[in-house]
Formats: sequence, structure tokens, C-alpha cells
Amino acid sequence: IPVRGEGSRIWDQENKEYIDFAGGIAVNALGHAHPVAVNALTEQAKKLWHVGNGYTNEPVLRLAKQLTENTFADKVFFCNSGAEANEAALKLARKVGLDSGVAGKSGIVAFN
Repeated sequence: IPVRGEGSRIWDQENKEYIDFAGGIAVNALGHAHPVAVNALTEQAKKLWHVGNGYTNEPVLRLAKQLTENTFADKVFFCNSGAEANEAALKLARKVGLDSGVAGKSGIVAFN
């Protein structure tokens, strides 16, 4: 049973060390206990835990500004899940198809 982690390593109850090959899932992309993430989480926890994506907040506004200033994008859309991101991408693709002025360009093809 894992009890602590650091970077890509985890330790169990008997202090046996393992490489965490499952650590890449969502919240562990930076590894366990990364000092920058720990500091950011600690500072944010002193302010707000969670406000949902129905509201904006200062960190989101700062990230949006960084993204639009340093990438090709002039707008950003933040999602709370992969499902929401995929739904938004499909709606955007359909809108581009409709706005292109070419009839019949609003369908979506998916392969399984």
C-alpha cells in the first residue's frame, strides 16, 4: 500500500521503493510531491478550495492571458473533464463546417 511519493517513485508501508508507472494519470503528470506544485496548492488552499467552472477566478484569467500571449490562440476555453473538452471540440468543428458556407459540412464521422 503506497504511503508517500516523490517524483516518479513511491514507497509502501514497509518503506519499499517502487517506480510509479501509473503516475501519468491526470493529477500526477508532474510526479508526486513536486515542490512547485506543493507550493502552488498550499498558496491556493489559503484562498479558495474550489469555485467550479461556472465562475472565473484570478488563476484562470492569468493562465488564459499566458496562453493567448504565447500561442497561436486568441481565445481559450477551459473544461472540467475530457468529456466536456470532446463535446466542445465537436461543437466547434460543427460550427466551422456550418460557417464555411459549404452545404452539408456539419456532420461528424467517428470510428471505433
